[in-house]
Amino acid sequence: MWDGGPVSRRDQILAVTAWQLVGGLPADPKLRAEFRTRAVGLGPMLVSSGLAATAAFHAAKAGPNPAKPRELAYARIADALGCHVLHRADATRNDLVAEVGAMASTTYASASGEARAFALWVRRAAEALIPRSEQAGNAAALAGAAAHGPVGVPDGAGAR
Repeated sequence: MWDGGPVSRRDQILAVTAWQLVGGLPADPKLRAEFRTRAVGLGPMLVSSGLAATAAFHAAKAGPNPAKPRELAYARIADALGCHVLHRADATRNDLVAEVGAMASTTYASASGEARAFALWVRRAAEALIPRSEQAGNAAALAGAAAHGPVGVPDGAGAR
């Protein structure tokens, strides 16, 4: 068990970083459910689309001033990915997008491997700390809202 002392192995650092990222999320169930969804999808997106496209996608989905749970989830993941890949605590999602585009191919390959390892640990932490029940509850609430149509529009209105 980790006693709070120095962490030296790469996987230990990733585990602690991911655990702190997920554990530090606010108690908002919608944000937590969105974060879990984005965390689970990060690794496959990195593998299929690459680091540059994934970083740009997450930064764009977060937007300049994230306020909604989905935007906040994208922002948290993208900013944390930027800090990890660029090895700077002050790095942001926009720094990652800019710097990935300027990397030499060998540096980019190394950064991509770091990003995939990071994504694996973030997924593990999200699955451990955000129960499916939170995610299912959020999905049920969204499905219920969608079933009733837009607010202020009677059921069946606009149906053809």
